[in-house]
Amino acid sequence: MSQRIFALAFAFLSACAAFPSDVLPANSSNNAITLTLWHTQSGAAARLLDTFIADFRRANPSIRVVLEPKPNEGDLMRQGLAAIALNQLPDLIIASNRTLAEFARRDALVNLEPLMYEPELGLPQNEREDFVPGIFDAGRFADAKNQLSALPFDTQTIVLYYNADILQAAKIIAPPRTWEQFESAVRAATKDNVRGWAMTPNAAALSAIVLSRGGATLNETQTQAQLNDAAWLKSTQLIATLTRSGAAYLVDAEIARNDFAQGKTAFWIGATDDLQSISDAAERANRGTAWRVTNLPQIDSARPMSAMLGEQIAVFKSTDERVRAAWVLMRWLVAAEQNVRWARVTFALPARVSVPALLADNPSPQLARMREGMNPLPIPRTLPNVKDALSVDAAMVDVWTSVIDGADPATVLKNANARINRILGQIQ
Repeated sequence: MSQRIFALAFAFLSACAAFPSDVLPANSSNNAITLTLWHTQSGAAARLLDTFIADFRRANPSIRVVLEPKPNEGDLMRQGLAAIALNQLPDLIIASNRTLAEFARRDALVNLEPLMYEPELGLPQNEREDFVPGIFDAGRFADAKNQLSALPFDTQTIVLYYNADILQAAKIIAPPRTWEQFESAVRAATKDNVRGWAMTPNAAALSAIVLSRGGATLNETQTQAQLNDAAWLKSTQLIATLTRSGAAYLVDAEIARNDFAQGKTAFWIGATDDLQSISDAAERANRGTAWRVTNLPQIDSARPMSAMLGEQIAVFKSTDERVRAAWVLMRWLVAAEQNVRWARVTFALPARVSVPALLADNPSPQLARMREGMNPLPIPRTLPNVKDALSVDAAMVDVWTSVIDGADPATVLKNANARINRILGQIQ
């Protein structure tokens, strides 16, 4: 272990030791508090969450935790809204940003800021600064007072998958760092039966492309569309140009993953939670070592931007005693040690600056690829989480498909901008 990794690990363990191992909320009785946590994890992730809770209980015997898994995000939303109406809420929830935004709009979530800075139970400054810059913004919702309502738990992001063998054959020595390099690489890689870019139009991927160029879908208050700027125009012109040339083609996600894994295409834009499926497909195709993952091309590679997916953890409003106990659990779940363990199993993007170094010890091949290719870590930006976010998504997908079908990018963007503003209630 290098001196830097040792120092980071020591600092992390020292920070953990600064917290009491068993912190009872103020004014609590001697009886254990039982908290309920809702989630949608399954498989290995659910088993790891069970392990987390067992470990937490050993360190905090005064706080019991009951996990209640839900089948999917839709059920989590429906049952959460019913629980709010009946005032029968769980204590904590791990959910997508948009589900949490809906609960925040109904004033059901605790503002975490006072707890974070509380002298006894809060996060010390070195702990707060260990989170990836900008990641706390994902837990603030513009149409719900912009309070800190959630902390990152299972962070995923949009990335660029590429086939190193295809690039080498095209005499491309490194993955593209700019969109101009990407366009050249896509064209150069298109030869014989190999195509440059398998495109899967979705709102997250298009949002990430635009973010990497310095643009955004909505303004900071999420009240106005911003599809009429240069980042959107350049992004859609690139899609149109590469489609017309035959170097890029439209296909759904499953086929795109298989095409990429089988060496039929050089590039695919997907999410970090596609790492395992890409790895499995590449092994089946006997191409297990050819694929790599990296940040999207950027206008500023020192400060890469991408779209944030995944889930966050939040606390529902309740008594002070229960809220404080729930915060103790939340604080434990988002600690660097748990972030390391979670990333090893789920390939989630580290939410802590110190985690990549801590993951360096005997990483899996997938984590090694991510650590090598995603340096520095991208600054995460959430997708629009307004009330009618799915309609905004649909408008974005229509932009992509319309441009592929040959429509003029500038005209498509003008119409989509007006459409999204109507969704937001800005145009009657």
